[in-house]
Amino acid sequence: MRQHKLSTGKTILMIAAAIMIVAAAQVFAMTAAEAAVSLGLPAVAGNLLAGILYPVAAIGLVFLLCRKIIKITTNECKITKFSLKPVWCMTAVLMPAMVSITLICTNGHWENNGMDRAGTAALVVGTVMYYGIGTGIVEEIAFRGLIMSALEYRFNKAVAVIAPSVLFGAMHIIGNDLDARSTVQLLTAGSIVGILLSLVAYESGNIWNGALIHAVWNIVDGILHIGNSAYHGAVYNYVLDTDSFLLTGGDFGIEASIVSVGAYMLFIVLVLVLCRKKNTGKDMRNT
Repeated sequence: MRQHKLSTGKTILMIAAAIMIVAAAQVFAMTAAEAAVSLGLPAVAGNLLAGILYPVAAIGLVFLLCRKIIKITTNECKITKFSLKPVWCMTAVLMPAMVSITLICTNGHWENNGMDRAGTAALVVGTVMYYGIGTGIVEEIAFRGLIMSALEYRFNKAVAVIAPSVLFGAMHIIGNDLDARSTVQLLTAGSIVGILLSLVAYESGNIWNGALIHAVWNIVDGILHIGNSAYHGAVYNYVLDTDSFLLTGGDFGIEASIVSVGAYMLFIVLVLVLCRKKNTGKDMRNT
């Protein structure tokens, strides 16, 4: 833990740089993958390349920012050596499973996306490597690594948990055509899951557990699409026979549904209990 606060200037710089790093790494990875495919590489290999380059480029830029500009270590931003805790590994699987099973048990029907083997393979690799692992790592580095740490060192933990979580929800509005109701729904759900991931980072001491939860959620969501209409970019589609925005998540999708929000809150309770036990243990050792 740092013994002094960051200046306002460095705090703003870290927040702005975090967002720019996400965008720059994404553009670099996609441009390189598209160039490789245009030179004859198959789509599945291009998606694999994009999934590798995305987090590698982001991590490289983060190291440069922390060491050369902000003058702090990546460990101080919870970007430590790779380490996972069993409880969060189980959470990564249980949370999307609970939401998916609950929604599949409602009225609906399955639809085939009609893809051939090559298309399906490219889709699965892209979903797992880029949308799942790559995005999970990069977004956790940015929001729960750089932004959360900057706000903690400038203000306090409460601000560090809440502010990046609201920003995390707001960032997902970009590129989506949402009505007012869906926008509010997305901001609410996005902020709540952001709080969950922030608390997981504090409880575990690093961004990797949250990155795993984030990645597995994205992978399941990318392979199994559940909504009020089929999506050609998913391997499996379960179409809900309801227009209820509470169940479907409105224009954004089931990540903003009441079922997903309920799952987020359930695991927030779990992480709060674990944080309390952890703090109690520290207090007992210090007496």
